[in-house]
Amino acid sequence: MELPPRTPLPAGAVPSLDELCVRTARRLGSPVALVSLVDGEGQALPGAFGLAEPWSSERWTPLTHSFCQHVVTSGKPFVVDNAHDDPSVADNLAIMELGVIAYAGVPLIAGDDQKVVGALCAIDHKPRVWTDEQVHELSALSAEVADQLALLIQEIEESDRKS
Repeated sequence: MELPPRTPLPAGAVPSLDELCVRTARRLGSPVALVSLVDGEGQALPGAFGLAEPWSSERWTPLTHSFCQHVVTSGKPFVVDNAHDDPSVADNLAIMELGVIAYAGVPLIAGDDQKVVGALCAIDHKPRVWTDEQVHELSALSAEVADQLALLIQEIEESDRKS
């Protein structure tokens, strides 16, 4: 599967998605949670909790800093207990620059064509084993994020038609 085109959301933070990230981090006991929209250029982060600067302000990273791209290209959850031990991400710059050691991400599906456009993920700065229950909880929360994304995209498209 290839990376999708850019999702038509404005750059920067979306407060409702930030709130869903707060809930995600609390439910999974992780210091960081992100809504990541991935395309061929990088990942936009319209929802974030616990992300350090400058990433928290920029709300974007290149693919060299993306674990979420694995969720998008596979269309399946991607779980890493210790990034240093996982050959698929061991060289990813997110380990050193964002402190991503443990990662659990699930697909975000949006649009009429129901394509995977990104991931809802939980991140820890130390190794941890993600339980099946936590990944299931993440999937349940991703449905809420997808609903929110659909509403935001609809609002933008309606606004564009009026312009």
